[in-house]
Amino acid sequence: MKLKYLVFILVLIANAQTVVAKRHALAKTTVATPEEDYYDVQYVKIDLEATNVSTAISGSSITKAKVLTTNFNEYYFELTNQLHIDSAKFNGQIVSVDSINAFVRKIVLSSSLPQNSIFTAQVFYHGAPTGGTGFFTIGILNGTAGNPAVHVTHTVSAAYHSRDWFPCKQSLRDKIDSADIWIKVLNGLTVASNGLLTNITADTNNMIRYEWHTKYPIDYYLLSFCVAPYSQYNYFMHFNANDSMLVQNYYYDDTTTFAAHQDEMDSVQHIINYFSGLFGKYPFFEEKTGTCLVPLGGGMENQTLVSVGNLEMQLMAHELSHQWWGDNVTCGNITDMWLNEGLATYSEHLFLEQFRTQTAALNFRNSVFNNVMSNSGGTVFVSDTTNELRVYDGRLTYYKGAAVTHMLRYLINNDSLFFQALKNYQQQFAFGNAVTSDMNQIANQVSGQTLDTFFNQWIYKEGYPIYSVKWAQGGNKVCIKLKQNTSKPTSVVVFKLPVEIKLQSAQGDTIIKVFNDQSSQFYTVYWNNTITGLIIDPNNNIVNVQGPITNDTTLLAVNDVETNNIRIFPNPSNQFWTVQNLPFNCTLQLSDMFGKTIWSAASSSSDSLQIPANNLSVGNYTLTVFTKDEKPMSFLLSKQ
Repeated sequence: MKLKYLVFILVLIANAQTVVAKRHALAKTTVATPEEDYYDVQYVKIDLEATNVSTAISGSSITKAKVLTTNFNEYYFELTNQLHIDSAKFNGQIVSVDSINAFVRKIVLSSSLPQNSIFTAQVFYHGAPTGGTGFFTIGILNGTAGNPAVHVTHTVSAAYHSRDWFPCKQSLRDKIDSADIWIKVLNGLTVASNGLLTNITADTNNMIRYEWHTKYPIDYYLLSFCVAPYSQYNYFMHFNANDSMLVQNYYYDDTTTFAAHQDEMDSVQHIINYFSGLFGKYPFFEEKTGTCLVPLGGGMENQTLVSVGNLEMQLMAHELSHQWWGDNVTCGNITDMWLNEGLATYSEHLFLEQFRTQTAALNFRNSVFNNVMSNSGGTVFVSDTTNELRVYDGRLTYYKGAAVTHMLRYLINNDSLFFQALKNYQQQFAFGNAVTSDMNQIANQVSGQTLDTFFNQWIYKEGYPIYSVKWAQGGNKVCIKLKQNTSKPTSVVVFKLPVEIKLQSAQGDTIIKVFNDQSSQFYTVYWNNTITGLIIDPNNNIVNVQGPITNDTTLLAVNDVETNNIRIFPNPSNQFWTVQNLPFNCTLQLSDMFGKTIWSAASSSSDSLQIPANNLSVGNYTLTVFTKDEKPMSFLLSKQ
């Protein structure tokens, strides 16, 4: 789902005083009452009559489910009290329905059902829900769009609004195994929905029924329908020479839309193919992909047919990527909504990289990072799932979630491994659910790194680093003192990250990467060029603020004292480094630029030793010398 930036700003203001997130924060499970988890939904059939000029609906919904508990004697479900229940059946027998509150209904069974038994509940209902003004207001909306204007009725169920148009169990972890959505409308109207259109049946009184079916598991909030006098633009795309898939596009039957936007509709196939290469084959390839125009300020990622307010390509890329991020693999908890929205927002970045320019992608990333830093605090982890504006907070869930995804790519430092991790995530949790710890574990496995600290600091904690640098050069020896403050030191004192530093000179620039895990840290690098200045994070890969950068010639003398005149040569080297003048009883640790220790040794009696380099990859490494009661000393070593 993507909201227009105006909505993002309003959400940002509303959450300017976001409380520090805790893992046991104010929370709402998606189910409205625990008794809903006593059964597993296997199939839903929605059979309604609808119109395009109001939210009025009438008909029935069937739920087929499996009992998960012993002594099942009450069936709970959700349906707004704005819809009137006409009657209900349970296993074919007429039953009464009790209203527990404005959303929860209950059927008391005449006799208990045993565990693993299958039941069917059918509810007949009607009504015209009101109060819908867009996202997070009501699950069924009516409005006008197009030129000339056409009337449209459509659903938008995230995150808690499926109950506004059909009886349901709103549980992220209980995906519906398969579903039928049958919608009867006046002849001349068209109904778009999930899956494949299996039939169009003529009825009496100039009515026709569109019968849609999806065989793929689907979350409650991704079921949808749209009613309007649509025109269609359909074609088949190809993953390879022998593998095709239907692409459906529903657009307003007006005088301008198709001519103005055929290129965008043609481009759906290219986006799907590109994302299939990055994330794994489009999950619902045996049904379809497509778009449907609705009067909405943004888009909604309904499975196999996204609803969009316009056909702008970046918006479409966001919603189409949701077919992986949110639809195929749905976040297992509302607290982890970034796995849906942050990854979809970062997919916009990937779209710009591929189909626009690197400059366009960098500009987008800059705007994302700047938005994140417009407030000093706030967690990606959703601290209050009772508040949908917090769940879908633009700065934190969307933008900071996207920023974390980019920084993960930067940390892994290998696109092949990064995208393999995303593919493994999609494959391992296909048609199911995952949470942040699952993404963390897969990233660890694929990259060979331990990224637990990164996920903990950037998902569950607040703030961002503020870097400043002092530097000095003596001959070819460059001393760098990197200082890190944070915007929220009560949450994170030091963000532990590799940091790129560009050394500038008239003879040419170079970028070094140092691992920073202390508030104040020294590095020594050898460079024959004459330095004219430094830039921290020159490619803007880290959410950070750059503080003062100063040339401080006294740093050379200070550095000599603080490093006890430790001498390292040759540096760069291709066989080994010799370290001399080591302090008594010290420990040495060699780390790569991701903080992974690759060699260590203790020196208790000798003031000199050698560090092997012949089996290391070309690049930079950090040597840290630890001594008792002294702060660690760090040196940058280069392997040729």
